[in-house]
Order: sequence, then structure tokens, then C-alpha cells
Amino acid sequence: MKLNRRIFATILGVAFCVTYLAGTIAMVGGLHDTTEKLASSFDQGPVLVYSDEDFAQSQIDGNLMPLDNTTFVAFTFANVTFMDYHDRTIENVYVVSIYDPMDILGLNMTNESSNSQTIMGDGLRKELNNLDFSINLFNITHPRISEYRLFYENTSVKIFLNSYYSDWSMFPDDWLIIPREKMDQIRPKMTGNYSFMMITDSEVPLEEQPCYTDEVETRHTSGVVGFFERGIYQVEQDLWGIILMSGLITALLVYCIIAIETEYYAPTIKILRGMGADRNFVIQIFIYKALFITFAGGILGVAMGFCAASAISSISSLLGVASFISPTADFNSVVLPVIITLISGLIGGFWPAIRASKMFITKRRPA
Repeated sequence: MKLNRRIFATILGVAFCVTYLAGTIAMVGGLHDTTEKLASSFDQGPVLVYSDEDFAQSQIDGNLMPLDNTTFVAFTFANVTFMDYHDRTIENVYVVSIYDPMDILGLNMTNESSNSQTIMGDGLRKELNNLDFSINLFNITHPRISEYRLFYENTSVKIFLNSYYSDWSMFPDDWLIIPREKMDQIRPKMTGNYSFMMITDSEVPLEEQPCYTDEVETRHTSGVVGFFERGIYQVEQDLWGIILMSGLITALLVYCIIAIETEYYAPTIKILRGMGADRNFVIQIFIYKALFITFAGGILGVAMGFCAASAISSISSLLGVASFISPTADFNSVVLPVIITLISGLIGGFWPAIRASKMFITKRRPA
């Protein structure tokens, strides 16, 4: 089969369609696997105890702490405005107070009356450096340098930052841990209460815990991850729209190139027909050509798709963007795009092949 420029360009066009298709399926597959692992890891894990669908509005009575032989962590948090002593601000900073008697999170915040605060992650640190280039969070001898205010609704509190939290923080990099007494000042309605509790281990049945009342809800943390799981399922369903469009574009590309090829080789086709070649023989020639174009484009596209998906993950890491999704190579992301491409090639090449098979040299009658 002669690989002319037209066919080569069509193969590249098909490959780009398959690249988008395979790369998207691989990324969605990786996201699905990651979410599924998170959900399954929580199925037998911690139980959340709260009194409202919105954790920030939930108010668990602080006096109803779990029993002594129960391992738990209690959280309360708020979305605040962060202001330096030059009145420059950062919006949407989440401050968190954590009651962790057994220090299972390793945040060293069991004594919530402590005067130490912890700034979370590199992201907030960079934002603070943008606010004040002379900042020195570790230099507590100059309190004006490390003094800040947190504003929430109509209340505010002063805080002094004197340490960084590790980069492997379980929290996003725009969260800030502050002592309970500061949180009580900024959210007086939550004084003595907690937004929610996470029971990680207990010998006492949940129904016998002091915090278990008719006013609160309890559920496995998989219920939270399940929200993201449902979103992934929706994305997977929407993939069929992408598959349909990619298949349609591929079919149109194959139709155009096969139509051009039949016109270009029309004299040869007529000669073959005149020599006795039947219609099926001509149809097979162009169907095989359509399959070759789509198969070559499909294989090339799948390879390019995985390269593109992996490159996106790698570049995200280089740019400091959190990326925990690894493209997944399975039937859906490897074989399915090729099969769809071959079907599209058959559909796109069938009609021009039928038209080509009808070409025939009309024999002249003797004079």
C-alpha cells in the first residue's frame, strides 16, 4: 500500500483524535482509581459525628466528649481574612483548632491553650512573603514583624506566627492552625463546642458514646469521599459524548481521504473492473486502506495520549501543583480507543468504497 502524503496526514489527524480520547480516558481512569481507593480505605475507618450537613455550622457540645477508651479528634474551623500590620490582606484562609488528646495527628495541639501557632504549608508562606518581604516568622524578639490579625465576620483576634508546619501536612497549604482560645474569640457561638468529631478507634459501641444523641448525625467518612465518587461516575458517563464526537470526526476524516483516493485511482479501478475484477474485490481494497489508516492512527494516538497524560502530571508536579492522579492503562484507555477508531474507519470508508466498486469501463461497440 503506497503511503502518500494524503494518507500520512490523515493518519496524523486520526492520531490526534485518539490522543485526546485515550488521554482523557486514562486520566479519568486514574482519578476513578484514586477516589475508589480513598473511599474503600474509609469504609472500615473513622466515623464522623456532626449535627449539620455543613461542618462549619455543626455545633457538637464540647462536654459530650467520647469515653476514655476511645480515640478521637475534634475539629472546629472558619474561613477568615488574614491581615498583616500594614493592613494588607489574604482572603479565604481556613483556620483550624484541633482537640487531639492522644496526638494521633501528630500536630502537637493537645494543649489548646498553648501560645504557639503553626502556619501551614508553602502556599501560605509565599503569600505572607508577598505581603511583607521583611517578614521573619522565627524572630520572636520583634513581635511587630510576626503579628497578624484574623478577621471573621465582625470579630478579630491577634496571632503571632512563630513556626512552619511540615510540607507533608494533611491540610491544604492555605489552612492555619490556631489555639482553641483564639477560635473561641473569633467564633464566640462555638465556645465550648466543636464543629465535628472524628472517632478513629473505640472499644465502646458508637450508640453508647456520650456524643451519640438524637440531635447529631454519624456516618463513615466514606460518605464524604462518596460525593467525589459520584462526581467521577458522572464524568465517566460524559465520556461517551467525547467518544461519540471523536468517532464522528474520525469517520469524516476517513470518508474524505477514501473519497479522494477513489477519484485519484478511478482509471486503475476501471481497468481492473474491465479485466474481470468483481465489486467485492474493489470494496476490499479501500476498506483495507481505511482500516490501515485508522489502526495506524489509533496506535499512534494511544501512545501520544499516554505521553500527554503523563506529561500533564509531571509538569503539574514541577509547577508545584498537587497532582495525585496517575493515568491508568487498562482496556478502556488502550483497547477501546483503537476499537472505536476501527469502527469509525469502517463507517467512513464504506460508502466511498461502494461508489468505487460501481466504476466500470463501458466497452465500445464495433462500428
